[in-house]
Amino acid sequence: MKKRLQLLTLLAASFFATNTMAQRYATTVFSDVTVKSNVVYGQNFSVLTGAPVLSDLKFDLYEPTGDTATNRPLIIYLHTGSFLPKGLNQLPTGSKLDSTTVEMCKQFAKKGYVVAAVAYRTGWNPQGDQDTRTGTILNSVYRAMQDAKTAVRFFRHAADTNAMAYKIDTNRIVMCGQGSGGYVALAAATLNKLSEIQLQKFINQTTNTPYVTPQITGDFEGFGGNPVANKADNHVGYSSKFNMVVNFGGAMGDSSWLEAGDMPIVSMQGKLDPFAPYTTGGVYVPGTTPPLFVVEVSGARDVTRRASQLGNHASLAPSFFTDAVSVEANKYAEGLGGLYRFNGAANASGPWEWWSASDPYTANGLASNPFMSKTRAMLYIDTIQAFFTPRMYRVLFQVNTGVNTLAKENVKLYPNPASSNVTIEIPSLNNENYSVAILDAMGRLVFEEKAIAENKKVIETSFLKNGIYFVRIYNGNDSRVEKLVINQ
Repeated sequence: MKKRLQLLTLLAASFFATNTMAQRYATTVFSDVTVKSNVVYGQNFSVLTGAPVLSDLKFDLYEPTGDTATNRPLIIYLHTGSFLPKGLNQLPTGSKLDSTTVEMCKQFAKKGYVVAAVAYRTGWNPQGDQDTRTGTILNSVYRAMQDAKTAVRFFRHAADTNAMAYKIDTNRIVMCGQGSGGYVALAAATLNKLSEIQLQKFINQTTNTPYVTPQITGDFEGFGGNPVANKADNHVGYSSKFNMVVNFGGAMGDSSWLEAGDMPIVSMQGKLDPFAPYTTGGVYVPGTTPPLFVVEVSGARDVTRRASQLGNHASLAPSFFTDAVSVEANKYAEGLGGLYRFNGAANASGPWEWWSASDPYTANGLASNPFMSKTRAMLYIDTIQAFFTPRMYRVLFQVNTGVNTLAKENVKLYPNPASSNVTIEIPSLNNENYSVAILDAMGRLVFEEKAIAENKKVIETSFLKNGIYFVRIYNGNDSRVEKLVINQ
């Protein structure tokens, strides 16, 4: 354990030491944070007490103190808590005021981001029979996903009404999920089809009906449903889209939710996480003997693997990140970009969390996090920040630039499928240099050439095996990715 903590400290120190010149959004540039508490971002029906009750949805807003920028990226931050309120879940965590949530939000804000620590609806029955456990947890994640999207729309609505209200860039929004919040963030990023919540494992085996019914609960955006149709429809006409997601802890309901073209996902998880599988497997009610099964889900490794196979992680390829934390991550990431695996049983469940030792439920928390302390948690938080921040910066500012000189209609890639060579043609290059990187289906770099000046560039591909590849064409302003099939 001592060696592991020392390693984390060295890695975090190395990352920040290599960034001696403060760069907004990439490193800490502000010394203090201003917090505005309990901002109402919408209303929806809570079922925590059994009967639906229309309730306010609230967040705490974190901003850099003294900031004069008026077009800042937004992070929607989702806390942990096993989908029950703090106390009722018999854990020392479970609210937007948890120590780790507050610390993470402050660190992001000190880098220049605006951060909303969002409270979402919770409530499920872990003590019921199989159908009750599975049905109530799926609906709880679904409602929380609706709330996360409502928060995104709130900020777009606010910016449309008064651009100076929160001073955010609505084209650069990130969703960050911690623990249980990871389930919510991953669902918000990928769940968008009725068929995806009607997979066999999401069907009530007693009634042969889907556990989640949008006609009752509302659609994926949180619109419609009962008991009062439309009353809880928040910020209609505004988009719920965002640019990327990070989860540390949590899992995805099913990896088949991922599709080509989905946003990049950065996933960080303990390999031996007792509450969510690192690969694909069952979720169980904590503390039950024998363990009570809830539902099968996909964890960080399998989510990242499929996202890479689909070409969604070209911007997160390991070759783009050479800092010490990334080097450490790559030892265990199987060549996958955007994946950080925490090793060892002691690091498996929420090692980034801490709480007051006087909390009445501290014993329950220590059952899965026996070495809990603020000092230890801060080392993990530093590692999370050091791993995620450069990837977030890259996606928001080096890939998503808002300029489109490498638009699809301006880039030609042929022949496709290709065998011995492929040609990249950019008729309207305007004397700009560009670079080309080819990545395999796992997101690994297999070819790169920089500073290309020709409008028509022929690249030899005879060394590539048959299969699917992704060609990334980029310059200082823009980036685009094209799928390439090699058929020798």
